[in-house]
Amino acid sequence: MSIDKWISETKEEREKREKIDKLFKSLPEEKVLDLKKRKIKDLKKKRREESVDEIEPNSFLNELIEFKEWLNQRTYLKGDLDKIEIWIHNLNKKLTLETKDQELKTSKAHLIEQFRKIPPKFLDEKTRVAINKKLYGTKRTSSDNYYLRKLKKFIQDKLIEASYYELLKTILDS
Repeated sequence: MSIDKWISETKEEREKREKIDKLFKSLPEEKVLDLKKRKIKDLKKKRREESVDEIEPNSFLNELIEFKEWLNQRTYLKGDLDKIEIWIHNLNKKLTLETKDQELKTSKAHLIEQFRKIPPKFLDEKTRVAINKKLYGTKRTSSDNYYLRKLKKFIQDKLIEASYYELLKTILDS
């Protein structure tokens, strides 16, 4: 709470806040934990909603109809060739961007789903947090980047070892 708010706070507001504090302290521990979990879920949901830019579902269709109406109003198209070319270029660009966004969303959802299949004990907690931040697009700290780089190096080493094991397996199978 800022100093300005504290100074300008009225007696009723202070009493109301104290009353809420007393009620919160009188709640059983399970209820407090439940409220905290619910608050964390709400914050995560808000963060996801803020990070994902929602595109109007029929925006491309609306622009296409607008272009058709504009085109139907024209009687002499030879003078409007430049404008028509720009309209078509913009519509094509919008279509490709929307399909790329859709593919990106589905691929991210698939990656998140696959990541959830990894057992929790497979990765340490800090690495798992860093990967979650990368998947959901939230801001990462320098330590998160460190753990991601460390994991990448570890994976590269393990993939080299895996190729050796694969070679040994083919030798044993023959």
